[in-house]
Amino acid sequence: MRQLTLLTTGLRLNYLQVSRNAILPCPPISGCNDDMEELLHWFDLIGIAVFAFSGVLAAGHKQMDLFGAVVLACVTATGGGTVRDIILNIPVFWLEHTYYLWIAAITGVVSFYLIRYLRVPMRLLMVADAIGLAVFVVIGTQKVLEMGYSATIAIVMGVMTGTFGGVIRDVLSGDIPLLLRREIYATAALTGAAVLVALDASGQLPRELVVAIAVFVTLAIRLAALRWNLSAPVARFGQD
Repeated sequence: MRQLTLLTTGLRLNYLQVSRNAILPCPPISGCNDDMEELLHWFDLIGIAVFAFSGVLAAGHKQMDLFGAVVLACVTATGGGTVRDIILNIPVFWLEHTYYLWIAAITGVVSFYLIRYLRVPMRLLMVADAIGLAVFVVIGTQKVLEMGYSATIAIVMGVMTGTFGGVIRDVLSGDIPLLLRREIYATAALTGAAVLVALDASGQLPRELVVAIAVFVTLAIRLAALRWNLSAPVARFGQD
């Protein structure tokens, strides 16, 4: 009888562990017991939700319906990572782990009804986009470094991960992408990715702290640009 009880308990624990991994498995960069991987995983989920929210805000300002809002939420949240994975010729992350798509879609639906009853300023869209940018730039850069690519490729892929979802969102909503405007956007992404690569190469700080610093630098530059209307020089032709 005691052996049967122990066997039942063991099966129950195994079932709970399998169920947890099926719902929110760690990304396949390294082992799930790695604290760094766990940190990046949660940053990834936060970035998905925040970028999805920014997509719904953009849809709201364009008076889109629920379907349009959810589409913008999903493409904003997954666009950058999708382009990155296709270029690197690896499985697209949300095809392997579909809960990313579910989080984006659910965030889109909830946000759609939320902004119907609350007045949401355009500034909040910019802040949400800045948070998503900072998180995804760092995640993209770190992921490519883990795959063994050079620092240059890691920085390029990191910037692409952080910006291309917003580019797709802006194009679908009929706006000039933030990446192509005079605002300091790509510069913030590039600086954050470069800081991550430099600190990681130095090996003087724990990886968790390196990631946190890179996120902070990217976010601080972007928020400072929004607060004080900082901008990059623009191309001008002729005398005008």
